[in-house]
Amino acid sequence: MRVPSIPSVARALVGWLLLAVILHVIFCNEVQLELLRDGGPEWASMGKWEQRRLAWIHGPLALWATFRLLDGVSLATAFLLCGLLVALGAWRWRQVLQEQGLSMGGRDVVRISLIAQFFNAFLLGTAGGDVIKAWYAARSCPNQEGAAAVTVFVDRLLGMLGLLVVAAVLVIDHWHLVQDFQRFQVVALTLLLMLMAALGLLVAGFYTRLLEQGGWISRLAERIPHGTSALRALATCRQLGRRPWFLVRMLALSAAIGIVVALTYVVLARGLGMTVDASFIALVSLLVICIAALPATPSGLGVRENLFVWLLSIPGLSLKPGLALSLSLIAYTVNLVWSAIGGLVYLLAADRNRIQDFATKGR
Repeated sequence: MRVPSIPSVARALVGWLLLAVILHVIFCNEVQLELLRDGGPEWASMGKWEQRRLAWIHGPLALWATFRLLDGVSLATAFLLCGLLVALGAWRWRQVLQEQGLSMGGRDVVRISLIAQFFNAFLLGTAGGDVIKAWYAARSCPNQEGAAAVTVFVDRLLGMLGLLVVAAVLVIDHWHLVQDFQRFQVVALTLLLMLMAALGLLVAGFYTRLLEQGGWISRLAERIPHGTSALRALATCRQLGRRPWFLVRMLALSAAIGIVVALTYVVLARGLGMTVDASFIALVSLLVICIAALPATPSGLGVRENLFVWLLSIPGLSLKPGLALSLSLIAYTVNLVWSAIGGLVYLLAADRNRIQDFATKGR
């Protein structure tokens, strides 16, 4: 098995460092609240090492107590909603495959989607879930490998665009937050830049000849390993641009997936006893999901938790940071359960050894 690359290890370390920082802040906050409630010594009167010792001894117990606030019904509902997300995502990818004239059974699409989710969640190598999906698609469609592989890119692009659009609508609906809080101005600007980039890719790939051979992008791609073959595959997206109703249907489906994502967080927030407005939880969750999709750390580890605490701790909300962190961690854990199910599907796959060889060699 190949040793993970230095960039992959660095991204993983950054993610764990960010998670450790936010856990330390939460633990300190929980211990301070406990000292105030029990009439203990003032936090400011303690030394730094004493503060850290108390934080990491008593903080995890206080955070666990917050976790236990979640009722079983909310957890089960969130688990089913995550399963629905897997099914809807698989259905969207199958629609893209069919639009490219490629045939793959619904059972196989769901199986591949689960395996890809496992690779995205648990592996730090260069071959992530999308690469595994592209490999499966190429193997399933002989003589059409390029078109099959590009369906993964199209599916990812349309999926992210749908999430961004729903998040943008919620930002407009909560524009007062952007006006009143600098942190929401920062995330709104980031969201806008991501939306512009996604739309730019959509227009370039679906409605222009920028990606075709002979253009300046093609000449630039010739200097990149496998760049020409990648552009040749992406240029096939233009035929999808001639079918506007297909794009409308896929964007509508992606928006529906975004709504289900937001609903999952709302259910968990209610289960944790959060009394804030449901549309506000939906806004924050989609903002975090979109920004955490940027490849800063594996699976957005650390970035996601910090953003949740940052956005849910605005003045006047009176929401404990521990609750915000619990919301993020529980939602991620539910998602990991489905990733683990994907791991079981992978272990039962007849071509498991070939997948493992492909993933570890990064071919």
